[in-house]
Amino acid sequence: MIFYFTGNGNSRWVARQIAEATHDETVNISDYIRGKRPVNDIVIKDVVGIIFPTHSWYAPRPVIEFAEQLNVPEGTYKYAVTTCGDNVGKGMKRFAKHFPLDAAWSVAMPNTYIPMFALDSEELAERKLQAAYPRIAEIAAIVNARQKAWNVLEGIFPRLKTYIIYPLFIKGINTKKFKIEGECRHCGTCAKACPVGNITLEQDTPVWGNNCTTCMACVNNCPVAVIQYGKSTRKRGRYNLLSIEKNLRNK
Repeated sequence: MIFYFTGNGNSRWVARQIAEATHDETVNISDYIRGKRPVNDIVIKDVVGIIFPTHSWYAPRPVIEFAEQLNVPEGTYKYAVTTCGDNVGKGMKRFAKHFPLDAAWSVAMPNTYIPMFALDSEELAERKLQAAYPRIAEIAAIVNARQKAWNVLEGIFPRLKTYIIYPLFIKGINTKKFKIEGECRHCGTCAKACPVGNITLEQDTPVWGNNCTTCMACVNNCPVAVIQYGKSTRKRGRYNLLSIEKNLRNK
């Protein structure tokens, strides 16, 4: 069974690619976070994978909380894959303290965190996606063989990133920065896209709660691009994995 957590689609895409090669089932962690499915009903057999995005060089809080609730039988092969723009610091090592692992990988994917970084160029985004295919094939082969492995790109100053910068990132989350600038269609796409159910619609207008991971799913998925996070997202594009994949296939 493969559990994935995603805001902008990268981790879901990786999960489905691995599942196709391992003939496994993918399950959205958000279904449990949002109360659609009870964690107690999960039955794990001989293998379990958890796939999630790196948020400021660590695992998203909801993923850690979910993993800690899993009832994993002794002898189960456990692995994790984290998607990232470049590197993951000590994020996977730290996650493994909450959920001990037999194998772990990082997979570089196009950048989605537009409050801090501009989107990758079209060329770089396509190059990352193209490189992900053989990377995922390698991961699937090792999972199928139930081998131990640890192939995670930590980058430079990994402890600084995970143990110093990450806490500052969490402290800096402020949902008051979300604003509607322009004509909202009142379509509710942002509320549906939020992986933790942090957005409610009041008179068909989005209102943000205090359970935010700042994944930017609401910003990136708005069909008319009127949701902003402070001033930093105003002049930056919106991430669309399907568009990148389509362009790559057409070349």
